Amino acid sequence: MKTFKLTKRALLLFFVFLTASSVGAQEIIPQEAVARKFLDHLVSKEVDQLMEMFSESFLEQVPEEQINEIVIGLEHQLGEFSHVKRVLHESHDQYHTVILVCVFGEREWGMRINLDAGHLVAGFFITVAPPESYTPPPAWADTTVFREIPSEVNCGDIKLPAMLSIPVNGGDFPVVVLVHGSGAHNMDQDIGPNKIFRDIAWGLASKGIAVLRYEKRSLRHHSTINSEDFTVWDEAGSDAVHAVEMAMQLPMADPERVYLLGHSLGGMIAPRIALEVPELAGIISLAGSPRQLYEIVPGQIEYLASLSQESDEAALRQLEEVRQLAEAMARKRQQEDAVYEESLLGLPPSYLEDMIRFETGEIAAGLPQRILILHGERDYQVTMEDYQAWKQALENHPKTTFILYPGLNHLFFYGEGPSVPDEYFEQNNVDYRVINDIYGWIMDRGQNR
Repeated sequence: MKTFKLTKRALLLFFVFLTASSVGAQEIIPQEAVARKFLDHLVSKEVDQLMEMFSESFLEQVPEEQINEIVIGLEHQLGEFSHVKRVLHESHDQYHTVILVCVFGEREWGMRINLDAGHLVAGFFITVAPPESYTPPPAWADTTVFREIPSEVNCGDIKLPAMLSIPVNGGDFPVVVLVHGSGAHNMDQDIGPNKIFRDIAWGLASKGIAVLRYEKRSLRHHSTINSEDFTVWDEAGSDAVHAVEMAMQLPMADPERVYLLGHSLGGMIAPRIALEVPELAGIISLAGSPRQLYEIVPGQIEYLASLSQESDEAALRQLEEVRQLAEAMARKRQQEDAVYEESLLGLPPSYLEDMIRFETGEIAAGLPQRILILHGERDYQVTMEDYQAWKQALENHPKTTFILYPGLNHLFFYGEGPSVPDEYFEQNNVDYRVINDIYGWIMDRGQNR
């Protein structure tokens, strides 16, 4: 999926997909007025006026140069601003979020503007516009045999909203903990109108397996992540450990049958989480990779460029820059005392260095737990090269199962022909074969043991 970089650090444009809360009309009028004024200054390139609208805490984290970079690059990245199509609101303990669904060029984007109690801007992000309706649950999910219990994952400094999908009959259930891909996601990992983690949770719960899913830290608690030197562990790993430990303490769970399922980035760091929590029964990687991000990203950009009928000079420049970065990172990877100064798509050097220090393939190869690798053959983000890299890394691991799905893409949706980004935004459900294979693998406790 295409990502846009407007800054080098904190203001990477994450693909976030949200359902807005309902708020009383009289309560939201002042906040909406502030948000619209902010947008006007942004698209009019009025930096001085923008600076006056930010909170002190925001300005302590983000220098004026970065704001100026956003202002200059906004329409270049997204297209010419046209109009605000609709407005959504969310209320939280500390902030009120206004989501202005804007038309830039030929596409809708969501301008998420977080306002503090004094109506000052405490943060803003550009996201894919929330859909007006969501994909219905899959027909094969039987909601009569499980119930959903709202909960929280206590991560020490914050508590993340969570949902437990629990079968209504029996006990000592196996439990699967779901870990998101990159970006700021809610607990359903909404992508366009589709709810990837809801589909997986409801599918497994329909078969008698409990599932824990939770909101990612970067969705509403991005201020707890230091934009200058954060790591993948700060973003996702540490919270996943807390979620796993919570799952192991559930009274209805079998603590010896707790599994971790990671999608995309979550699948990449799943072995590292298992290393941290050796009590895990196993890990499941959906569209993960043992390769490094800098090795994966050039192929993604090249593929997306190949879909266009016209040559995009900006995209070609970006591709060349990423290729040069990949070559530099590959050289430094061989040096024990290498100093990392490179950033990639808004991720700071600390993030890339952290992933290099913890080699996914090497960690996975040394794990005692069972491993399930699932991959869609039509996946253009994490490709067959990544699937083969898993096979090479785990060729001597006696408890690994590989399943390849012809016709499935990065989100495990079925389609035909080359996969394209637009299909992520068409209503679809996770393919039932994926649910069935995960269930069979979990229940076959003697497999690969």
